[in-house]
Amino acid sequence: MSASSNDRANAHSEGAPPTRWEKVRLVIKVVELRLRFVALMAVTGLTFAYWDELWNYYDKWTRPAAERVVADAEHDHEYYCPMHPSVVQSEPGNCPICGMPLSKRKRGRVEALPKGVVARLQLSPMRVAQAGIRTAEIGYEPLAETVSTVGFVAFDERNLKRISSRTKGLARVEKLMVDFTGTRVTAGQPLAELYSPELYQALRELLLARRTAAETEGLRASLGRNALGDRGDFLTMSREKLALWGVAPEQVEEILASGKADYRLPILAPIGGVVVRKNVVEGQYVSEGDALFEVADLSRVWVQAQIYEDQIDRVRIGQEVQATVEAFPGERFVGTVAFIDPALDPTTRTVNVRYDLPNPDGRLRPGMYATVTFRTPVAETPLYKQRIAKADAPRPRMKITRASLTVDEQKTCPVTRAKLGSMGAPIPVAVKDRKVWVCCDSCTAKLASQPTRYLDDEAPAPAGSVVSVPESAVVDDGARQVVYVETDPGVFEGRVVVLGHRVGDRYPVVSGLEPGDRVAAAGSFLIDAESRLTAGGSTAHEHPTTEPSEPAHGEHRR
Repeated sequence: MSASSNDRANAHSEGAPPTRWEKVRLVIKVVELRLRFVALMAVTGLTFAYWDELWNYYDKWTRPAAERVVADAEHDHEYYCPMHPSVVQSEPGNCPICGMPLSKRKRGRVEALPKGVVARLQLSPMRVAQAGIRTAEIGYEPLAETVSTVGFVAFDERNLKRISSRTKGLARVEKLMVDFTGTRVTAGQPLAELYSPELYQALRELLLARRTAAETEGLRASLGRNALGDRGDFLTMSREKLALWGVAPEQVEEILASGKADYRLPILAPIGGVVVRKNVVEGQYVSEGDALFEVADLSRVWVQAQIYEDQIDRVRIGQEVQATVEAFPGERFVGTVAFIDPALDPTTRTVNVRYDLPNPDGRLRPGMYATVTFRTPVAETPLYKQRIAKADAPRPRMKITRASLTVDEQKTCPVTRAKLGSMGAPIPVAVKDRKVWVCCDSCTAKLASQPTRYLDDEAPAPAGSVVSVPESAVVDDGARQVVYVETDPGVFEGRVVVLGHRVGDRYPVVSGLEPGDRVAAAGSFLIDAESRLTAGGSTAHEHPTTEPSEPAHGEHRR
């Protein structure tokens, strides 16, 4: 019986297929083994990842209670150097750069940045090299703003004369000596002949008055003159009447000399020049006040230019200006600004500026287009002078009057403004044939590399020069302009600056920077991006201010 049962079991195990329940149990076993393996690997990975934190918890809870309180208090504070904020340690000591005792503060506390500084970032030499950051020392540059605009040649209105009819009533143009526009005339040359009955009558009265005055000349007795009247007064009144009607004194003398009144009176050119307008033809009747001719003297012309309202501060009266015209390529016509229109054209939003040019040979013709160029030194613009006067006072510099001073005579360090001896033994530095004392080793390199930043040499700024910064060093976020200054090797401060109009590849500095500062001339945008990504960086940039005098808070380190 048992033998037959074993045979059936063997036969079932060898040839019979597994039941459904056996298949389910097999799948569950496989899944269970895999889940155990995954859980084991996850626990192992988490242990490795958080080993330091787990060990710190273990160490914290296995210590005595009093020791844990002291450790927690020490863990919440850190030590830093006020002169070199990049130096931060967990234990007290001295700054490895300047030797100054480290100050204690609560860990994570953000120190207020200096006035005008919105960010501070420290980069390792490797990061500086990888980012391609290049610094440059700024100084004075003879910058000049250039404004080029379109202009045109125009008549000099002071040498433009209009000849009108001055006789009473109607007058007829009997003859034209100048019968087309553009004719050159000389002063006193006849332009036309007019006939007027009133003018002819006045000429006859002139001759009659002269004849009467000659007849009464023989009456010497005063009684006879009083009875007949003073005939000389009639002659004078006749002369004045003709002068009011536009008859020149020379013409009056010719009529008196000939003794004959001509019914035609010549109209003379008052100045020499070109007839630019002829309004009459022969046989035409003209009334009193009608314009007959316009004569312009082209020995001097105007060049009028149009400048936009944002360029007005770059142009002033007396400033040198030059123009070029297409008719004479390569030739420059130089002059000085003589007039700036006090009103702005509301349609074109431009202001008219003109200057005078001599034109003895008449090459410049009114109506020619010209390219006008104004060149203004930035230091002489009124806007720059006003903003410089309102800017903050420059950084104080130490004045060294002798070639050598003692520690007691100098008293403070020119770099840190700290008292000499407060950070150890003072160190002498030779700068420009002078002996200067500094407080620590880090100040030695700063003073040697940037003496103009810390010492007052009483040297005035070069004439026409201003402090300028490269365009590549300026980070403009729309609300303000920031320049990153290297205060220590690898330490960059973002300073809000006020700049003038760009001139070429440089900006004139109104406030925020001084000669001798080293700025990030290349890689400034990478520094700005790094400061935004660093802890606290976004805080310093979320509330921008357009005023450089408003202090910003937040410190950025790396």
